[in-house]
Amino acid sequence: MSRIFIALFLLLLSINCYSNDSGIIAIGGTWIVMKDEHPSVQMESEKIEMNVYADYYDVTAEFIFKNIGGECSVYMGFPESGFGDMNSYKDSVSAFLKFSTEVDGIMAEVRRERVRGEFNDYDAYLAYWIKEVSFKEGQMRKVTVKYRSPLGTGISAFYNGTDNFVRYTFSGGNWQGKVTESNLKIYFHIPVEVRPNEKFDLKKVGDHYEYNRTFWEAEEYFGVVFKIKD
Repeated sequence: MSRIFIALFLLLLSINCYSNDSGIIAIGGTWIVMKDEHPSVQMESEKIEMNVYADYYDVTAEFIFKNIGGECSVYMGFPESGFGDMNSYKDSVSAFLKFSTEVDGIMAEVRRERVRGEFNDYDAYLAYWIKEVSFKEGQMRKVTVKYRSPLGTGISAFYNGTDNFVRYTFSGGNWQGKVTESNLKIYFHIPVEVRPNEKFDLKKVGDHYEYNRTFWEAEEYFGVVFKIKD
């Protein structure tokens, strides 16, 4: 059985939250992003649901992977990154309020590994939540990640710190082939005013906002800025 180091990115910041998928490899005892596509494991689709509340937001991300090659084992890592007044990379306490991950509906064993050397600034750190996922030849697997992030403010072009934001980083380009479909839904459980952004075709659909992409490399920084109404 071959072993290849891969990362499924969901990047959490102490002020804002990023979610993405990308590959990583282990070099010199640390983890870096892979620059080439994985030879056999493809991310076919991803579905992300965000539920935004006054002080935090919950994210559930479901990814369908298919192995088009021989039997292999990969390491998937959920990056967690933070910056701000939080004791930085020296702080061993996670910024996640909650975190769990499953493979085909079964809770997966996961360990948190902090990365040295990437963020040496006092106000920044980086860690990965790593699990091993095995694939048989031609096997499809569903990977689910759930986490809770504190809702942050402080970066705004509108009211100088009064706006909030949520972000999602699509970064599946180094899995094999193209991603068939990416679907992201945002449910606001508080009254908000969503700021317009011509870059993203974000649509209001019933009680939520929705963003879709199909047959693409899944490489994009997506973000929604909003103001909580009084």
